[in-house]
Amino acid sequence: MAHKFPIGIQTFERLRNDGYVYVDKTDLVYQIAHGAVFNFLARPRRFGKTLNMDMLRTFFEKTEEDTSVYFKDKKIWGCGAKYREYQGKYPVIFITFKDVKFETWGETFENIKTIIAAEFRRHSELFESEKCDQYDKEYLHKVISGNASEVEFSGALLYLSQMLDKHHGIAPIIIIDEYDTPIQQGHMRGFYDKVILFMRNLFYFF
Repeated sequence: MAHKFPIGIQTFERLRNDGYVYVDKTDLVYQIAHGAVFNFLARPRRFGKTLNMDMLRTFFEKTEEDTSVYFKDKKIWGCGAKYREYQGKYPVIFITFKDVKFETWGETFENIKTIIAAEFRRHSELFESEKCDQYDKEYLHKVISGNASEVEFSGALLYLSQMLDKHHGIAPIIIIDEYDTPIQQGHMRGFYDKVILFMRNLFYFF
């Protein structure tokens, strides 16, 4: 039988649904659960970091879909009931900066705004939340519409995590992929001071 290899595929659910070969790295969930509050995953290029992060999102994220079906035949499911209880339990913020490669800070910031706004839209349940106040919902609208200021965008991950915590009653898991790509571009293109200041504020919750 011919095997389908997931060249260029970085979405865990698509890989599993479409029958691609998958090297089981789900025991990363076990390592994360036993690690520190903050985990830095340093791996070589083409190791599959983005796919691993999307696997973590799929495992932990609380959704209407029963995503346990993707893991019942994988290593993490055999690690015991303690780890199975983590599955589908948390709100998740997942941001990737892998494609933020622009010549100027203006272009870079516009792209970062788009990425953050897309993640806010993913959590549209907050608009109907009785636990989020009017200020929270006005902020959501400003970010999604792109009308928030640079200062307001720099606090976006902190505010979104606080709102998700209020709504779901449990702190979210935050996954950041390729966090250093905009910083590298700033270093090479001459806007390092601007990008590093913004990114420091964006990651203030760390």
